[in-house]
Amino acid sequence: MPTRRARHRPRHRAGGPLGAALGSRRGRLVFVVALAVMLAAAAAGLLVGLEQGDRSDAQGSRPTGSAATMTAGTRTAPDSAPVAGTAAQAPAAAALLDWADRELPPGTQLRAEGDVRDDLIVAGAPDDLVATDRPTGPDDLVLTVTDGSAAPGGRVVARFDGLVLVDPSPGIPTADHLDRRRTLAEAVLANPTTRAAEEAAGVLGSADVDMRLLSLLAVLTAREGLGVAEFPRAEGAEGPARTVLLDAVGTAPVGAGEAATAELRTWLEAQLPPFAPDRVEVTDDGVLLSYRYASAPDALVAEASP
Repeated sequence: MPTRRARHRPRHRAGGPLGAALGSRRGRLVFVVALAVMLAAAAAGLLVGLEQGDRSDAQGSRPTGSAATMTAGTRTAPDSAPVAGTAAQAPAAAALLDWADRELPPGTQLRAEGDVRDDLIVAGAPDDLVATDRPTGPDDLVLTVTDGSAAPGGRVVARFDGLVLVDPSPGIPTADHLDRRRTLAEAVLANPTTRAAEEAAGVLGSADVDMRLLSLLAVLTAREGLGVAEFPRAEGAEGPARTVLLDAVGTAPVGAGEAATAELRTWLEAQLPPFAPDRVEVTDDGVLLSYRYASAPDALVAEASP
């Protein structure tokens, strides 16, 4: 089974809990100022402010909305009927490929053997997406598809009935990465300008949020406050949340027909990787931000932050 070399060298950074009192009006003011300073350091690589919009427009705005097609190719209709023994897995294989189109970055390769590979091809996977002899580089994302559990050291990315999508050599966050994630999540949740629904508050409280998304939320919170409606998950997905539904920025609601939506989208389009969302969708309930799967998001953010 092909594996990838580790793409990120662990970097140790000091992190600590947020120490600010919220018991008084003056204390809350000090808290907000301290939070803004801390978040600026934690996400220094993130472009903030609408003043970056002009530069973004000059260089070409990042596409938002629909997901990009995977580099390996689009799904194709099978030329022949399913081979014996694969029909039972056909729905799971089709669901996995649909999920991969939306949730995996362009250029991702899937490794599968035997009946599992046959199931994917029957479901419409292009040959080069599931090729076993295609060369890979150190930065390529190569995932395996099995009909069982992940091998030791692997991370389950998603499950679809009997099929399991696995990252065989995932980036493992260091203790410092995890501490930094918890500190940011606590700061966002404790900020008096944050309004989070009960389930969303629970996700923030557990710090079970992709560090790219969490960093973006932290900066928005420090700028003007945020309304977090929920952290929806794509069916089958496992791991930290990579999608959020925002229903307000500051005191202004966002979503279809809301005046503040255009300003939020302009700000989002000005962001740079790894903080820029892969998809931005305006709905009646708010603005949905999503990131595709990354093997080591904590390391990506650490490398982008001085």
